Amino acid sequence: MIRRIELYNFKAHAKAVFKLGEGVNFIYGPNGSGKTSLMEAVAVALFGSQWVRRTGGRWADYLRRGAAAGEVKLHLSHMGREVVVVRRFGEGGSSHSGTYLSIDGSTVARGDADVTAAVATKLGIGVEEFRHLLYIRQGELRLILEEPEYIDRVLRLDEFDKVDELVREAYNELKAKRERVGGRAEELERRAPQLRSRIEALSRRLSEAEEALARLEADEARFVEAERRYLALRERYISLSKERESLEKALEDGARAALELERDLEQLERELEEVRKAEEELKSLPEVGDVEGEYHQLRQLLATAERVPPEVRSYDPRALEEARRRYEEAARKHAEVRSRLELLRDVLRVAKMSEGGRCPVCGAPLTREAVQRHELEALGLEKEEERLSRQIEQLQAEIKRLEALDRTYRTYAQYLSVDVQAARRRLAELEALYQRKREVERRRAYLSALVSRRGEAERRLAELRARKAEAERKIAEANGRLAAVEAELKTLEAEVKKAEEEYAVLRARHEEYLRAKSLALELRRQLEEARGELAAVEAELAKARTEAEKLERGLGAARNIRSVLGELKPLARQILTKAINEELNAVFLKLRHKESFKSAHLAEVDGRYVLKVSTPSGPIDHRLLSLGEQNLLALSLRVALARALLGGAPFMMFDEPTEHLDEEHRRKIVELVRDLTSVVPTVVVTSHLGEFEEVADVVIQL
Repeated sequence: MIRRIELYNFKAHAKAVFKLGEGVNFIYGPNGSGKTSLMEAVAVALFGSQWVRRTGGRWADYLRRGAAAGEVKLHLSHMGREVVVVRRFGEGGSSHSGTYLSIDGSTVARGDADVTAAVATKLGIGVEEFRHLLYIRQGELRLILEEPEYIDRVLRLDEFDKVDELVREAYNELKAKRERVGGRAEELERRAPQLRSRIEALSRRLSEAEEALARLEADEARFVEAERRYLALRERYISLSKERESLEKALEDGARAALELERDLEQLERELEEVRKAEEELKSLPEVGDVEGEYHQLRQLLATAERVPPEVRSYDPRALEEARRRYEEAARKHAEVRSRLELLRDVLRVAKMSEGGRCPVCGAPLTREAVQRHELEALGLEKEEERLSRQIEQLQAEIKRLEALDRTYRTYAQYLSVDVQAARRRLAELEALYQRKREVERRRAYLSALVSRRGEAERRLAELRARKAEAERKIAEANGRLAAVEAELKTLEAEVKKAEEEYAVLRARHEEYLRAKSLALELRRQLEEARGELAAVEAELAKARTEAEKLERGLGAARNIRSVLGELKPLARQILTKAINEELNAVFLKLRHKESFKSAHLAEVDGRYVLKVSTPSGPIDHRLLSLGEQNLLALSLRVALARALLGGAPFMMFDEPTEHLDEEHRRKIVELVRDLTSVVPTVVVTSHLGEFEEVADVVIQL
C-alpha cells in the first residue's frame, strides 16, 4: 500500500509531500495542476529508466524547468514492512548514489537497474504488470476488452509467438546454411583434382627452368665483374667531367672576382685622394669668434622689449600713491560724516520721545526750529555720505587697475630703457656672423668626418690588395688542376669505351639469366600456392562435411521445438484462463450493481478473448453491454489478472477515468471505484471534477 510520496523539482512540483491511505485517495484539481505528474512520479519511483524508455520519453521531461536535479521518494507498506524507494535524477539520467531501495531502514539495493530489479523481486511487481493492471492511464480502462492481443500481452503468451518466430528464423537460417555448406562441399570436391593436375605441370616446368639457370651461371659471374669495372670507370669519368666543369666555373668566378676587386681598389684610392684634399681644406678654414651667446641673449631681450604694452611705457608709479592717498582722505571724511549723521539721528529720535519741549536726557529746552534745523542738517549729511561712498568705490576700482598696471610695469621695468631700433641693427649684424659661423662649422664637421675615414680606408685598401693576391693564386692553382684533369679524361675515355663494349655483350646473357631466374621463382611460388591451396581445400572439405552433419541435426531439433511450442501455447492459455476465471467471478460478484448478473466468464472464441456475463436469460457477450457495464467488466478483469499473476493488487491508480463520459456513466465509475476498495487496499484516482469527493477516504486538492 502507498503511504506517502515526496517530490522535489518533479515536473510542475517544486517541493511537495502527499500522504495517502487505505481506501479511495482522490486527487482533485484543474487541468495542468499536476495530477498526472503525481501518478507518473509513482511509476518513475518504482521503475526508473525502464518506465522512461517504455513511455518513449527522456529524463529531462520529468525535471522541473530550470532545475539541475530532481527527486522522487515513495513510501510503501508491504507485508507489514516499511519500504522506501528513492530516485534522484538529472537531465542525463538517474544518480547512482541518490537512487536506492530500503526495507525497514536498511538499504537493500542501490542504482537504477538494481533498484528496479529489487522492486520486482521484493514487491513482486514488474513494469508490464504495473503498466497494464495497476496504473490505468486516461482513456485506457476498457482497452483490455477492445484489443484482442491485450490479454495475451499481459499473460506473456505472445512470448510463445516470439519464440516460435525466433525458432522459425533459426530453422530457415540453418536450412540456408546447410544448402550453402552442401554446395561448397561439391565445389571443393571438383576443385581438388584440378589442383593436383596443376601441381604436376608446375613441377615439370620448374625442373626445366632450373636446368637453364645452371647453364647461365658462368656468364652471370663474368657479367657482374664486367659491370663493376664499367660502372667504376664510368663513375670516374663522370666525376672528372664534373670536376672540369667546376674548375672552369671557378676560373670564371675568380676572374670576375678579380675584376670586382680591381674596381674596389680604384674606388678606395679615389676616396683616399678626397681625404687628402679635405685635410688641406680643413687647415685653411677661418676661425669665427663666439657670437652665439650674444646673438641669443640680444634676440631674447629684443623680443621681450617689443612685447611691452604702450600703457606700461606711459605709466607713472606716483599715480598709485596719489590714488591711495585720495582713497584714505575720502574714507576719513566718510567716517566723520557717518558719525555726525548717526548722532543727529539719535537726537531726532530723542526729540520725538520728549515731553514739554525739553530733552528727555539732559532736560535742556528743545524748540521746533532746532528740530527742523537738525533734520535739514541730517538730510545734507545723507547726501554727502552717498557721494563719498560712490567716490570710495571709484577710487577702489582705480587702485585695483593701477596695482595691476604697476605689477606689469615692474615686470618690464628693466626693458623700458632698451633702444629697440639700435638693438634690431645689432641683432642683424650678429645673425649674419652667426650664420657664417654655422656654415664654417658644418663644413669643418664634414671635412673632419672625411679625414676620420682615412684609417679605415687604408685598412680596407690593404685588405683588398691581399684578397686580390689570394684570388690570383687560386686562379693559378685552378689552371694547373684543369690541365691535369683534361689529360686524365683523354686516357679514361678509351678505357670506358672498351669496357662499355664488353658490358653490352654480357648484358644480353645477363637479361636471359634474370628471365630464367624470375621464371623459376614464379614457378616455385605458384607451386607452393597450389600445394597450400590443395591442403586448404582438403581441410575445408573435411570441415564442410562435418558442418553439414551438424546442421542436419540442428534442423531436426528446430522442427521438434516448433512442434512443442505449437502444443504449449494453447495449454498455457487454458491453464491461465482457468486461474483468471476463478478470480474473476469473486471480484465481479463484489463489484456488480445488478443482481441479474450471476457470473462473469473469460472465454476464447475464434482466437479472440470474449467476456460473457451470465444472466437468467442466458450469457451475454461483453460487446452487447452498456458502456458502464463494460467498465465494470474491464475493472473486474484487471483485478482478476492482478490476483492471478501477482497474488493480489496492492494498489490501483486511475488517471481521469471519467474523462469524456456523461453524468450517468461518471456516477457508475464512482461506484465502481468505491466498491473496488473491497478487493484492492489502496485506490488512487484523479479528476478535474469533484465526483469522487463523496466516496473518498483521502482528498488531495491541487
